[in-house]
Amino acid sequence: MPLWFFPALVGVLAAASLLAGIWLLLHLRDVAAMFGRHSGEIARGPGRRRASNGAVWAAIILFNAGWIGALVVWLFVMGGDANLVTDASI
Repeated sequence: MPLWFFPALVGVLAAASLLAGIWLLLHLRDVAAMFGRHSGEIARGPGRRRASNGAVWAAIILFNAGWIGALVVWLFVMGGDANLVTDASI
């Protein structure tokens, strides 16, 4: 693998996690409604149409997979295991 592969992979995973986190913040009412215990517990205010539960779950999964994946790659690189698979020759 080229030398730039692992930093690029961490960057892609971090960007995916960042975008999913921003989407979750923008749809915070939908996240709260999905995790509400009772149907009348959370009253919706005026605003946009509600996002589907599937979209909220997909964003949560993408957010967590992004930061966990970036952490795993970082630990792999910092542990020295990436030295065996990285081709640093010119």
